[in-house]
Amino acid sequence: MKLKKVSSLALTAVLGASMLAGCGSGSGTEATSAGTDTQTETTESTDAAETTESTEEATDTAETTESGETAEAPAANHDETYTVDFYDVAANFQGIQPGWYGKIVKDKFNMDLNIIAPQVSGDGAALYQTRCAAGALGDLIILDNADMQECVESGLVHDLTDVISQYPNLMKYEKQIKEFNSMMGDGSKIYAIPLEMNNNGPTEYKQLHVYTYPRMGWDMYNEVGAPELKNTDDLLNCLKDIQTAHPTNENGDPAYAISMWKDWDSQYMENVAQLTKWYGQEVNGSVMIGTDNSIVPLTDKDGAYYKMLKFFYQANQMGLVDPDSATQDWNAVVSKMQDKRVYLYWYSWQYGFWNTPAKGEEGVNYVEIPVADTNLYQASDTYYGDGRVIAVGSQVSDENFARLMEFLDWYASPEGVQIQHAGTEGLTYTVENGKYTLTEDGLNRFSAEVAVPEEMGGGNWNDGNNQINQWIVASCDINPDTGEPYASDMWSTSIEMNQTKTTKEWTEKFGAADDVEYLKKNNMMTVVPSINIALAIDTTDISLIRKQCGDIIKDASWRMVFAKDDADFDAQWDDMTSSLEGLGWADLVAFDTEKYQPMIDARKAAQ
Repeated sequence: MKLKKVSSLALTAVLGASMLAGCGSGSGTEATSAGTDTQTETTESTDAAETTESTEEATDTAETTESGETAEAPAANHDETYTVDFYDVAANFQGIQPGWYGKIVKDKFNMDLNIIAPQVSGDGAALYQTRCAAGALGDLIILDNADMQECVESGLVHDLTDVISQYPNLMKYEKQIKEFNSMMGDGSKIYAIPLEMNNNGPTEYKQLHVYTYPRMGWDMYNEVGAPELKNTDDLLNCLKDIQTAHPTNENGDPAYAISMWKDWDSQYMENVAQLTKWYGQEVNGSVMIGTDNSIVPLTDKDGAYYKMLKFFYQANQMGLVDPDSATQDWNAVVSKMQDKRVYLYWYSWQYGFWNTPAKGEEGVNYVEIPVADTNLYQASDTYYGDGRVIAVGSQVSDENFARLMEFLDWYASPEGVQIQHAGTEGLTYTVENGKYTLTEDGLNRFSAEVAVPEEMGGGNWNDGNNQINQWIVASCDINPDTGEPYASDMWSTSIEMNQTKTTKEWTEKFGAADDVEYLKKNNMMTVVPSINIALAIDTTDISLIRKQCGDIIKDASWRMVFAKDDADFDAQWDDMTSSLEGLGWADLVAFDTEKYQPMIDARKAAQ
């Protein structure tokens, strides 16, 4: 399938990067992490008894017709509980949304969100194919761009063209929504809403930290002499010294420098793919795209996938890899991070599972530690979206369609966004003189067991957090009520709280306010313009080749991490590449090279 020509707006405004990158991750999680608006509504308490002004405005109308009359969104009937089948490629949880967030949704909309998560279902590809064949992928659907385009063409996605203008919070991102949909179908209709949008502008960078980079506990790094790290060999030696000094945590539980997980793997080993960015390449399908606009096969032995796979192998040879890595899931790793049983972080949002101002004053927070030979691949803010989109299933009834659109509009509202990125007023933050300040529970919500009052849903805060794990509005967007980003770590009160012993000593040693400034000053980071375009869809043959090759790459990658010696590692790499060649790897690489060339062309146009 040929791609639609990307408009000049998508080639310039979308792609123009100025300084730095990344409004949120992405991926993962608190992504980010893993982890934005101009309305004037006030975020109120999420107590079930209260109906906020913002919710009333969100569910009220917005469109002005040619005759001058105001068109209101259809009234949504909440009399019957609606169990929403929510097909969600971003989710790490399957089942009915529990806890405090589930209660908010139930109280406001009389909905239960039944999350269907392909990445934890056992066989995501089979689940996707089965549900598509049945003609009902989900009532709400989150997919990667290319899969959404396929679903639009298959008639599985509801047309939003005639109704979206009636939803004021979604319409604040009208420019981004229309620009993306101009590349879907015939370009004249609106089917999907990009995720992780912001209204700060396509060249802005609002994060306090880069997305992926080596991070260690400041106390432990200093304990082993705060060595200068020239390369990954030095990084491993530093981690070896730390693990030797601390083979267990304070409770006597085994601790390791590196702990990995399998359940995020797609066509490759995800933990390896994320670390390729340290050395200037990002994995996309069967290829790696470089900061220099190059496209090379993932199997390029001079490339970053091989380099970082060998990094993990070398770590295991040194006894630094958690032996549970090949069998545990992400949730198990979260628990270990909360117990300080993992000494190397590589996502910025992992900070949330340990760091607090109090721990910063103790000098035990995790912080970035520069590795001199890195050239970080850092994406710019996802102004136009992050490569995933949300849509409504075409099979839903008119009544349920109105309810889903009402929910989506709230999900993009200041109230919905603030709840998503900071929790609930009174429990996780307070408001005084227009300033939002995290409570003790708010500070600890990802790193400790924070009990939620029964009247707010009960249970543990983390378990009740939004399991959709993807949002329409990025945390770096500006809350109109405060003039500050929605992300709680970016509030002025949080920044002030985080000026701790750890940050001050880090700044004194490295001569920069933060890792972003350090990497910029030392030319150790390259900003890559972030784009959001619908790319070519796999043909049936390519889809089969991709699945077979992906299985080979994932299996071989995990085995290579635990190879017995260098000879075994290299032999397994050679066996993997040989097996791939027999499955049509060259055709897949050629397809992906052509597929991603429009993205490269767009980046060049912006530079």
